[in-house]
Amino acid sequence: MGGGDPFYIFNGMATLKEIYNELETLYEDLDGYVEEVDNADLASDVTGNALIPLSKVLSAIDSILDDEAAGVYDMYGEDDLYEEEEDLW
Repeated sequence: MGGGDPFYIFNGMATLKEIYNELETLYEDLDGYVEEVDNADLASDVTGNALIPLSKVLSAIDSILDDEAAGVYDMYGEDDLYEEEEDLW
């Protein structure tokens, strides 16, 4: 994606999938760190303050990507959107 530049996503127009992939890599790196660190308190803090919230973010983005693939966010023309509402009245 950004050639290893962690700020790439902020310098250009990254896709949501690219951001997801970068966050997933970060999650894997942090998880590996927790497995290897000798300090149990540090491992617990990284898990509670970083891994768990990051896991929730990844899950939310994954759901959005699934919805996008299913067509939930398909673009409607402004007229089409209002025509559907008018038909319901």
